[in-house]
Amino acid sequence: YNCRVRPRLVRIGDLVLRKAEVSNPTRSRGKLASNWEGHYRVVEVVREGTYAHTTMKGRVLPRTWHISNL
Repeated sequence: YNCRVRPRLVRIGDLVLRKAEVSNPTRSRGKLASNWEGHYRVVEVVREGTYAHTTMKGRVLPRTWHISNL
């Protein structure tokens, strides 16, 4: 079933975007709102597929994010 799926490899120092709908699901978003937020830098691999980030200015984000939301 998943024989052709390639895992996404993210390393420390990589720049990533995150899904906007996951970061704040209660906020109403219009049809033309952007689907992605950020430019975030990966600073730590918490466990396989889960990462800690900082903003481009160096502020650490309060929670970790799974690879499916990046």
